[in-house]
Amino acid sequence: MNQFWPRRIATPDLPLGVSLEHGLKLLELTGGSPFEEVDGDERSFRVNLPDAEFAIYDRDGVIHAVWYNDPAGRVTGIGRRRKLGLYMARYTKNGSWEKRIDNGWMRFYFNDIDGVCMVYGTHNDVIRINRLGSNGPTSGGLDCRSSR
Repeated sequence: MNQFWPRRIATPDLPLGVSLEHGLKLLELTGGSPFEEVDGDERSFRVNLPDAEFAIYDRDGVIHAVWYNDPAGRVTGIGRRRKLGLYMARYTKNGSWEKRIDNGWMRFYFNDIDGVCMVYGTHNDVIRINRLGSNGPTSGGLDCRSSR
């Protein structure tokens, strides 16, 4: 049923702003083997499991972004929207989400109060959650890049 209408997220909760060391421990708890990927100046640690893939992105020893390739809800449009809502709920503390950009390939949602944004890849059904700037949403340092 999770393929059609996910009621919960089965992927690990990988919080933003925690130490890379803590994030690597969370990845290891999944039973997968984290491996490092380097793309230009961006370094990530990824786990590929039979049912999902996920990664954490390192910036100065702190997780600044997470990426999920989660098949939950992928079969239907309603299921994909439900999954997006579940991920938004996971990364919401006090704010709310607003869709600001949709270029047909990616949808960009922003939560300025919590200082995060989400990029949803519409064709591959992947999600990346990013911290906004280094000091929160008012720092002017927007970082909402999409990966893969």
